[in-house]
Order: sequence, then C-alpha cells, then structure tokens
Amino acid sequence: MGTLGLDTERGLFLGIDFGTTNSVVSIYNFQEGEAQTIPIDGSNIFPTAIQFESDPEDENKLSRIFGVQAKEAAIIYPLSTVLSIKRYLGSEQKISVVVDEKEYPFTPEQIAGEILGHLKQKADEYAQEELGITGEFSGCVITVPANSTDKQKKMTKDAAVLAGFDPESIFLRLEPAASAISYAVGESADKKVLVYDFGGGTFDACVLQIKVEETGEPSISILSTYGDNNLGGNDVDKIIMDIVYEEFKKLTNEEIDLFDENADDGVSKRQKKVALVRLQQAANQAKERLSHTKSTKITLAPLIQEPRIVNINMEITREQFLSHQRVNALGDSDAIFEKFQGKSVTDLIEETLQCVTRCLEAGELKEADIDEIFLVGGSSSILYVGEKITERFGKEPFKSRISPALSISQGAAHYCNMIMMPTVRGPVVHERTIHPLGLEISGRRFLEIVPAGQDIPKEGLTIDAAEPLVTNHDNLTSVAIVVYESTLPTGEKTPSVNQEGMKRLAGTSLRGIPQGPRGQEKVKVIFHVGQDNMLKVMAHSLSTDGVMTELSVDELYA
Repeated sequence: MGTLGLDTERGLFLGIDFGTTNSVVSIYNFQEGEAQTIPIDGSNIFPTAIQFESDPEDENKLSRIFGVQAKEAAIIYPLSTVLSIKRYLGSEQKISVVVDEKEYPFTPEQIAGEILGHLKQKADEYAQEELGITGEFSGCVITVPANSTDKQKKMTKDAAVLAGFDPESIFLRLEPAASAISYAVGESADKKVLVYDFGGGTFDACVLQIKVEETGEPSISILSTYGDNNLGGNDVDKIIMDIVYEEFKKLTNEEIDLFDENADDGVSKRQKKVALVRLQQAANQAKERLSHTKSTKITLAPLIQEPRIVNINMEITREQFLSHQRVNALGDSDAIFEKFQGKSVTDLIEETLQCVTRCLEAGELKEADIDEIFLVGGSSSILYVGEKITERFGKEPFKSRISPALSISQGAAHYCNMIMMPTVRGPVVHERTIHPLGLEISGRRFLEIVPAGQDIPKEGLTIDAAEPLVTNHDNLTSVAIVVYESTLPTGEKTPSVNQEGMKRLAGTSLRGIPQGPRGQEKVKVIFHVGQDNMLKVMAHSLSTDGVMTELSVDELYA
C-alpha cells in the first residue's frame, strides 16, 4: 500500500474513536478504496486504560502499560491504574496515581494524551511494518459525542497535542456523523437515518439526511441531535454491580463497606480497591453475556480474604438484569447517585429513548419520517434496545456489515481521506450547527446569535450579533460575556438561561471600556464556529475613545 499521491504536505491522518471504555483507530486504505481498522497490540478494540509503575532504570521516572495489560493490572494495582478517562475530560479534577506509596497528580488531558500517544506509536509501527507506508501520522480526526461541551472538545484537542500530533492537523468530528459515513458508503437511495449511539460513557441520538448526488456519492447532513453526557454503558454496569453488592451485603451482614476506605471493618484500603476493580470487570463481562443469553454466572472466589473469606457465586437472569433497581451509591457522587438511584436498566434505556424523542422534536420529525435506524456503541447490543426500537419505529435496526464498535473509527478514517485527498470522491458530510448559541443578557435571558442548522463552510461560520450589546448601569468599566448553548426543542424562544436544557459554555469579562451613562457604551460580539463545532467568541468596544479588546472562548480554558 503506497501513498498514491497523497497531500504529503499535510502528512498522514489517523481516524480515532477515543472511547470511555474502548478505543479504535482506523486509516483510509487508498489502494483498496476503503477504511481499514488497525489492530493495536493484536486487537481491533483497545481498552482505554493506562497503568503506571516505577521505571527500573530510574526511580524518579514512571513507565507505562496500556490497553488489555493495564485493564488486567487494575485488579492487582488499582491505585496506579486509570480507566474511563474520557469521563473526566472537560473537568478540572486532578487524577491521582499512587506508585510505590508515592502520589503523582495528572490532569485528565495528560492521561488522555498518554493513551493517544500509545495509539499513535502503535499505528505508526503497523503502517510502516505491515502496510509499507513511509512517514508517521502527524494528523488525526478524533470523534467526540454530539453533545460534547466546548471545554470537552478543547481538552480532547489538548490531549492530541500532548500525544504528538501536529496542533494544526487535529480535527474533531461528531461520533454520530462518523458512524453515518460507515453506514452511507455504497448507499444508493435518499434516506433519513437515526443514529442511536449508546457508548461506554455517553448517549447520543442523531438524525441524518443522506442524499445520493448525481455523482453517485452520498451526501450527509445532520438534521438534529440530542444526548446525555452522563448516561452510558458504565451506568448499566453499575446496576449489575449493585445486584452483586446486595449479595455481598447479605453475606457480610452489612458489616463491611467496600466503598469506604476509612471504615474500621478489618478490610484494608488496597483489598477494597482490588475487590472493586474485580467487581467492575465482572459486571462488564456479565452485561456482554446477558446481551445474548438468558442468564449468566458471576463467580468472585474470593472477593475479599480479610477479616474473613467472602466468596461470590451467583446467577443473574436477564430479567434481573433489566428490572433490578439500583440502591447503592457504589462510590458515585451524591449528584450522580441521585440521578441513578432507583433506576433499572429498563429505565436507563427508556431515558435513551427520551433523548431520541427530544432529537426528533428538535428536527421537527416524526417516527414515520425515519427510514433506517443505525445502532452504535457496545451497549446498543442489549437485546431490549433492539426490541424497543423495533416497537417504536415499526422496523428493525439496520444490520451493518461493520461492527458497531468499529463504525465510528472507520467513519473518522473517511474524514481523513477527505483531508488528505480532497479531490477524491467519497461520502461528504455537510457540517451544521447542532444547537443555538448565544449570550446571557439582562434578566438572565438567552440572546440567540447562531441558530441551529446553519451550514458551516470549510473556513468556518462567522456571525455578528444583530445588534451591539449596551451597558445596563452607569459608569461601568467592564461587561460580562457569558456564552450559552440551548439544547431546548425547536420553537422555544428567548428562554431563561437557568432553565433545564441551557448549557453554559464559558464566561469572561470585557474590561477597560470607558465610563459613561447607562446605554451609551456599545459592545460588538462576533461568533465563529469551526467545522469541528468548536466555538470562538470575539467582543470589542465600539467607542472611538475606548479600548479595543478581543477574547476567545478557547483561551478561557488555558
């Protein structure tokens, strides 16, 4: 496989589905004319996991273990292993790693960058050794949930830079759009497609319009999207963990709390950490089996050994799996537990269907308008999901020739093709704004500046606010610029920014404006949305004797 006249000035691009639980990388094979998944450490599906240990050659350094080995090491070394890092992107929470009783703090993007760097290195080696491609992957297309915040996208880009990718060659694309490309390749008819994406950490519903152009190639437009960034397969796993933990409480007369490291119950912190990792992994494996069988056994013998041996040996039926209502916090924060307390797997699937409803409403669509349903993400393989989709839409989900676990990454590889060989025909995605964007104005009201459904050209979409903002008090020297995104259904006008469905993206102050009476000072605001749906907001004073000031939403997170 050669480069076949690639745009070598831009380098080679790697398509990455960076998932909460697993990650997949793909490239576009120009010789075969199709996307191809690259095996990392011998497997197409790579656990998004990293484990740290002391460097044998330098005690002041740490060495790293990735993927399957790291996931397995978590059972023995839970304090030095990090799983599900994607859920932390967008937060300021530090990740603490303990190696040989010494604590090392990391930011979420540093951990994500370490994992992405390993994926890049292994992909470089495979491309050179197995495919005969010279050079390395200097660019990448990373997919992100459709409901990602601007801050989550920014931290994902930062992680890619830390991984060694060229900052100017890192592109973010929405997961549902990438999976739709995998679906659309070879399509010969116009269709509206619902992408139901139930991943490890997030859920997204997205409706896409696929039209076959005169060239015979599909053209894809995003009509609407809606999702939940805190609803995923990990939360399904927690319900199975809850079933097992209830059994553990019976066996121990509720005298041992595995989630309280400081409890005086005779169980060491380390033993509790190990037990919880084993419990999490057993729950995940049971979920996968219950997606295809009517019952499964969970055996953890022993789960703990001190102060006494406790063995778990139980059978869970699919009915239990679907109907058990969660009763334990299982280490979650109060806010997260409040969201999931008393919920069953059936309830969680119903919440995904409510997201589907909001997605259809946002696009002013009915079930009858949907021609095909495309399931994506590991938890979408739960049989009950397919049953509920069939019941609601009157048709079974599309049976793809591509594994749902690989479709997002392979769609990202098609994006890579568009970047490296822009003159080559293939599926084209017309990027659009997903939700309205705007500012908070007096009275805590939302001023829409960028409507939903606006086409985003290659150079990005730039929109000026229709009217300048004005000061609402005398002698102000600064004004607040607070950016919001509305995920409310289409048609709801000038909502309050504090109502459910309004998402605060960023905020700062425009300082140095000249003092004057109320309403005299005017501020011009400009929104710029890139094709990766990353947002920049510029604001400056219009006074002839005032200070010109600009800001970028990106810079607020530095």
